[in-house]
Amino acid sequence: MKQEVKPWFFFKRNAEKSEIRLRLFLFPPAGGDVSTFLHWEEQMPRDVETCLVRLPGRGARITEPAIDNVDILTDLLLQEMKEYTDVPYVLFGHSMGGLVSYELTQKIYKQGLNLPEYVIISSMKAPNYMNKFTESLTEDGNDKLYLKSNAEFMDTIIGLGGIPDAFSENREFLELILPTFRKDMKMCETYNPENAQAVPVSFDIYGGNRDSIATKKELEGWKKYTTQKYALTLFQGNHFYFMDNPNMLLFHLRNKLMDIGNKVTDQTHKEWRMKDECNSNR
Repeated sequence: MKQEVKPWFFFKRNAEKSEIRLRLFLFPPAGGDVSTFLHWEEQMPRDVETCLVRLPGRGARITEPAIDNVDILTDLLLQEMKEYTDVPYVLFGHSMGGLVSYELTQKIYKQGLNLPEYVIISSMKAPNYMNKFTESLTEDGNDKLYLKSNAEFMDTIIGLGGIPDAFSENREFLELILPTFRKDMKMCETYNPENAQAVPVSFDIYGGNRDSIATKKELEGWKKYTTQKYALTLFQGNHFYFMDNPNMLLFHLRNKLMDIGNKVTDQTHKEWRMKDECNSNR
């Protein structure tokens, strides 16, 4: 396993760089970091490079302030990602990470850069349902979660199932991640879908069949935000359906990447690199 750490990205690959045909970017959920996708690279095809996105305010970047505005965050991500879109790539984001992936794709499209081959959004409701994001977390849809007391906030977050039991009982750990979690929740709860538009990229939408935060109807809403292929896959479980047993998701994801990789020819790579060089010279 070859690894390379950059300020915003953690690259892992099982092959030489020259053998990489596809790059998979993984965007974490609210409060999450690269550990959300621990060991996923081991299940990926050999010619796929896995790139775990390292957001400010968590993991090795815990001393940096988290960003609570998706527009600001995606502006920064776009600048950092440009040099790593030299080969065909796929974006995968879970929950908040799915929203970030979509907003990033919009900006990539508007700037005429190399578009992702696919965007895979997991457990995040479509933009036209985001006005109900708070409502799906608390009893009062007008009572923003990110504004609640520390105790109420953490009780709600732990109840969602995204924090392993060993950590949910560790007060020091919870106090450490609380500021970042709040800002991540603010990003989602204050998201404005007014400028959300369809992009010419195929979407795969994943979710849990018992998820009350992103229901089947809300996942199906993503149809209107792509002009290309759309598919919905529901797995057994809740909002964090893959936490206890990621094998089913990883099997499905691996097959999807193999299918995409098989369609990426040497000619495609040449065309990508030529376009990437043109964009770099602008």
